[in-house]
Amino acid sequence: MVRLGFRGRLLLGAVLPALMMVLVLETVFLDRYRADIERSFLERGKAIAHQLGVAAEYALFSGSFDSLDLLATGVRESDSDIVSINILDRSGRRLAGDGLWPRHRLSLEDRLVVVSDEAHVTIQAPIRQTALPLENELWSGNGSTAAKQPVTGYVVVEISRDQINERNAEMLRITLAIVLAGLLLASWVSARIAGDVLRKLETASRELTRQKEAAEALARTDVLTGLANRRAFDEAAQREIRRAVRYGEPLALIMTDIDRFKAINDTHGHHAGDQVLVSFAHTLRAAVREVDLVGRWGGEEFVILMPGTDIEEAQQVAERMRQAVAAAPAHYEDVDCSYTASFGVAVFRSDMPSLDALLGTADQALYRAKENGRNRVETG
Repeated sequence: MVRLGFRGRLLLGAVLPALMMVLVLETVFLDRYRADIERSFLERGKAIAHQLGVAAEYALFSGSFDSLDLLATGVRESDSDIVSINILDRSGRRLAGDGLWPRHRLSLEDRLVVVSDEAHVTIQAPIRQTALPLENELWSGNGSTAAKQPVTGYVVVEISRDQINERNAEMLRITLAIVLAGLLLASWVSARIAGDVLRKLETASRELTRQKEAAEALARTDVLTGLANRRAFDEAAQREIRRAVRYGEPLALIMTDIDRFKAINDTHGHHAGDQVLVSFAHTLRAAVREVDLVGRWGGEEFVILMPGTDIEEAQQVAERMRQAVAAAPAHYEDVDCSYTASFGVAVFRSDMPSLDALLGTADQALYRAKENGRNRVETG
């Protein structure tokens, strides 16, 4: 039996508590770190699948498979961990996507489905048809909570676990290094372990927040029409106004409103009204350039932002839109829902250097168009 000297006993007395402390810390903190990373990883994947389902709903409804392909490609390119994105119809047939078919074949269920292995996690989210309440200045009422909307398709996202596996391996290497260091500096190493693990947990939490914010950015389009929603339009307009101020470039804004939209809802129902809004959005978008931005401002009111455009050019564009709207067929269940629209045009000026002022001028012009008989273009 080997007899330890004083130094040996002192070293053993420091090493044994250190080893016990390291084992406890490894069990508590490392397991917690892995659990948090795994939970963050799965929550990020679920958020991506859910937001993709929201963003894809209108394109799936309208049969715009090119838009679905662009959506899938854009999301996949923005996140290197995503292996593939597939968008299926409700029978499981692939309509669009980016990347290979997922390794796991999932049953088509009316809920979020997650299947995971050591290398990948596959998340399937149902795409539901969404109905939005309509708002306008002539009608208001108490809406009722709609029944659970039917599933129109599925988003299947496959995400690589390489990054999370590397993080876990890295954490294991750190822990082993701490164990070795703890043989010499027990107290210092113990405090170091706790501080290191907590810092990594905070890093993982910040990363999860960033990923959730990126996923929320996908929901910046109006679900019914596929146009920019009010928030997205407002941010883009603020940027263009700053550009116009800085470089002295012209900037025009068109505000338009469907004439007698309440009568369409009252006569043919809200589903017919939705079809009219979709048709109107398509007509507006087809009449502008790629650099122009069309957004749904609220209810049946839409706005078009036109950089580098003066008042005469914007008035001509608005007139073409008016004619296109009046000539566009609008049918719902074999019922003619033809409609017209009025337009108000405004141009950015140095004496109204804000979006509110520009919108106010366009709104006043739109009001005059309504007062002067509708189905016409007025300038502010």
